[in-house]
Amino acid sequence: MAQRKTGYGAAVYYTQKLMGRCTVSDSEAYAVLMEQCAHDAARVLREYAYFSPELKSILEKVAEIQAEQSRAFQSPGLYTQPKNSPWGEVQQCDTLCPGVFLVYTASHGGVMVSKDMDAILSPAARKCALRSNGFLCYEEDCDENIVFRELLDKKLWAIPDRIQDKAGYEERINESLRKYHPDYWRTRQAGRENHDARQAAVPVHSTELS
Repeated sequence: MAQRKTGYGAAVYYTQKLMGRCTVSDSEAYAVLMEQCAHDAARVLREYAYFSPELKSILEKVAEIQAEQSRAFQSPGLYTQPKNSPWGEVQQCDTLCPGVFLVYTASHGGVMVSKDMDAILSPAARKCALRSNGFLCYEEDCDENIVFRELLDKKLWAIPDRIQDKAGYEERINESLRKYHPDYWRTRQAGRENHDARQAAVPVHSTELS
């Protein structure tokens, strides 16, 4: 059996959060095991018996986050589409992801996020919302791009296939945010820079699966 490398030369991230530092071999094992178990950390813990203390701790933290996400998706009323909006009666409603709805009215529209799912948004994004009937609401002209940006960053939504120039569409989202929500944009960019700096500080290897 190959000798395990010693020293914390790697780190594991999940949803852009540091789960723990470990050896390079543990980091590689984490990636392989998660891939084999459909990225289900609880399943990894059930189906495999031998882990280093560091890898076991990392898997337990990831499993806890995944369990919380699962409970959120199963919350009562999470899939209930809004009937009314700050812009009038909802005539059409598209689900972007569970609890997040793109709504249309006779004259206007926007994105409405159920209170059961508002934790997927950053504090800076929640600060920009209009609260109405248990939803965080973002009107279509200037605000809904905040939600699009957050969902894209978290890989909870993808730009529709009907849009051929996806890079151009994403840049238009960014341009709108820089113009209409510069404070949000600066906060978002600072968070990404801090995340990149943390990853760069790991000297050898890091793994992130979400």
